[in-house]
Amino acid sequence: MTIQEALTKRIPRIRKPIWANPASYLRLPLLVHNQCGPWAELYDEIVQKFLEIRPGSQRRFIGLVNDSQDWEEYTGAISEFEKHPDNYSKGYEER
Repeated sequence: MTIQEALTKRIPRIRKPIWANPASYLRLPLLVHNQCGPWAELYDEIVQKFLEIRPGSQRRFIGLVNDSQDWEEYTGAISEFEKHPDNYSKGYEER
């Protein structure tokens, strides 16, 4: 699926099946009233901690991007870093 399709279906977390870490995902900016924000957050605790980057602090602008079709829904464990006060995801809405 594309990121836009995931947003339309209100899927909160997606990933690429080729990513080495099966617990890595992109948190989509789902907001109330069927709206979405512009910034998705990357959560890859293994790599980000190794590089001394706080998980969720790396963001991807999801507007006006050339979106590939190879995203899948992430159904694994949710990172505790989603609750970090500096991450936007603390205000995102689940389905």
